[in-house]
Amino acid sequence: MLARPVLVAYASRHHGTEEMAIEIADALRAAGFEVDLRAASDVLTIEPYGAVIVGSAVYMFHWEIPALELIRRERVALATRKVWLFSSGPVGDGKSTRHPETVPHPDGVDELADEVGARGRAMFGGRVDPRQGGFAMAIMAKAGLEGDWRDLPRVRAWAHEIAADLRAAT
Repeated sequence: MLARPVLVAYASRHHGTEEMAIEIADALRAAGFEVDLRAASDVLTIEPYGAVIVGSAVYMFHWEIPALELIRRERVALATRKVWLFSSGPVGDGKSTRHPETVPHPDGVDELADEVGARGRAMFGGRVDPRQGGFAMAIMAKAGLEGDWRDLPRVRAWAHEIAADLRAAT
């Protein structure tokens, strides 16, 4: 096992990505890892962590600012850690929600992943719940995009792959 805990950080406007981060954290804990689950905006430093997973909701083809700021601010330290990134984005009925892994990550995310030497990145379907409020949710719901396209078993399977990678690296 890692001598230091794993950080699972997320940026989520309406809790959908946060719920995915919770699934990842729970799967890693069940695999025996110490995990700190935090909103990206609450992470002041990654110094205590041996591995870092950062996820963000995708709106209008962009990651949320707190997740981007965390990676940019900590890029030097992240380059010395085991890092994974995930996005929560595609919604609506179509190929992108049936196969979110085929959807490209938002501009800048792949470059940041390469810069910090991320071991993996994943794209998962998102959720549109107009009860969450907000202009963007209302517009997406009116466009017929209301629904939940998150595949939580796939999220957990990805977390199990990370746990196996972490175990093999120690």
